Amino acid sequence: MQPRGKTGCTLVQILVLILVSSLLSIGSSGQFELSDLYVYVKANMSEDAIAFFNVNLTMGPKTIRALGEANWTFKIQLPKWAAPSLVLSTDTPKLFLENGGAIALRLEEAEDYDYLVAELPPVEGERLNATVRFGLVQRDEVAEDYVGFKLPVLTGFSIMPEYVNFTFLTTGAIKGYSLQYFNPIFLNDTVIGLWNQYFRTKTVGNVTGRVVFSKLFDRCVIKSLAREITVTTQLQVNVKDVLKLKYVGNSYRSEILNINIPNNINQSVKVKDALGILQTSTSASTAANTSVIRVYSRYSLRPGQEYEAIVEYSIPVKSMLVGSTGGLTTIRLTGLPNYTDIVETYSLKVRVEGKKSWRIEAESTVTSIENGGVFSLTMRNAMPDILAQPFQVSFSSAQLEAGKSISMLIGLLTLLILMVAEIFREEAAKPVEAKRGREVEKLVNDLVEALREKVDCETLLEEVKVKNAVGKISSREYRDRVGEYERRASRAEKKILKTIEEVSRINSKVGEEVERRYRVFEEINGDSKNMINNTIERFRGGRITRGVFENLTGKYLKDNKKRRETAASDVYSALEKLLS
Repeated sequence: MQPRGKTGCTLVQILVLILVSSLLSIGSSGQFELSDLYVYVKANMSEDAIAFFNVNLTMGPKTIRALGEANWTFKIQLPKWAAPSLVLSTDTPKLFLENGGAIALRLEEAEDYDYLVAELPPVEGERLNATVRFGLVQRDEVAEDYVGFKLPVLTGFSIMPEYVNFTFLTTGAIKGYSLQYFNPIFLNDTVIGLWNQYFRTKTVGNVTGRVVFSKLFDRCVIKSLAREITVTTQLQVNVKDVLKLKYVGNSYRSEILNINIPNNINQSVKVKDALGILQTSTSASTAANTSVIRVYSRYSLRPGQEYEAIVEYSIPVKSMLVGSTGGLTTIRLTGLPNYTDIVETYSLKVRVEGKKSWRIEAESTVTSIENGGVFSLTMRNAMPDILAQPFQVSFSSAQLEAGKSISMLIGLLTLLILMVAEIFREEAAKPVEAKRGREVEKLVNDLVEALREKVDCETLLEEVKVKNAVGKISSREYRDRVGEYERRASRAEKKILKTIEEVSRINSKVGEEVERRYRVFEEINGDSKNMINNTIERFRGGRITRGVFENLTGKYLKDNKKRRETAASDVYSALEKLLS
């Protein structure tokens, strides 16, 4: 008689053999055949809150045979929510072959799922290694100290894998996640990733959780970028970028854009909003012959606030590759600026003046434009390399060849004289309008500057009063600083009231609205000061402890600044009507 332990073990082995036999019988019945496809999924999420997937595929003879039967079409299943978050760049979404070939993936919609589809060339041999690369934006859930993630684990394929490995890594710390049977990856006792060695096909949907980065996700995201490119008959290229931004942080922000731009273009860049020119600063970039232009909003943006900016620049002929062959002139643009972050909706329009027919080539795709039309395209989640992607425009060069002749030079000279005459005529006809435009711009800048100064001074006054209450500064320093801040606030107040009077003189309706919103600002400012003053009185009267006092005033100082900034933003927005 065998020991009980061995009998139990034998029984388990028999059950396993029965289960395996049943699976094999399913395969032999024609429902499916186990493939020799092995899938290794690696997802990496950076502090930009974008998760990039690298899906390594190892295929054996059975998989390649199945691919051939499917006309060399390979599909990866995506949940419906993922498609709108797909990232578009010059190398995503794509399938890369080990011989160096790259195949663009197309999105195919179905009733319950979507699919990334690759049309592979016929495979010779019995082995194939390939890598699928795509990205998903993870900005649907951004809070004060974390960014949420929602990632497909990828177990659904048009050919059933033998197994799927999944690894998720991030540069931050993972705080809580679904699918608890994942194994955590630790670094210095911090969870920075998740992994699982084996998944059965179509058993897992998504893994969700939160990532806390070392640096808060505090930035303006680009909701949309509408780019218009105009090629003139003199081969000048003028670009106008209209950007709609949204601040997704939890404080206040004035830096709204970073523009990576070639050095030969940055001198022509003008950035403005509805009220006029915006402040910028320029510094060298890590890339060769490139600068970074930082753009600041006219006033600090509060959480969730949207803002529109316009960037205009021209590209000189010497910065383009220009050629003329076969009766066609071709210009190639190779260094367009980008905005260093993903663009939620990107639209491009290109027009060529004075040409009824022309063509444009981008990513080896040639599009012909007829009847003086405009080339246009729209895409979602465009990465910076898409914005800087080279393209070329070709059109008949008959007029340009003639431009080398004396007659064309005379024609250009005549055109120049007419243009100069027109400029002088307009200047003579509209001196009042030009002067008024400069006057309005000055009034706007004066009011914004004075109101910003008042907000700063009121905040500084509250801070010094709180410090004085707990004995953190001397009496003399307290008197000096209070005197300085009160004088500055008084000067700002006088400037505000005077500017509002000037605005009313130019446009009474706008002036009334600005004045009304400024009264609201003053009410909010008064309430804020009362909150601090009352808390100081309660502390000095012994009704609250120092710990409670410091907690309350810390919260009040932060909240009061936000309230003042919000009220000031309402005053600024009323000014925009002055230029409409």
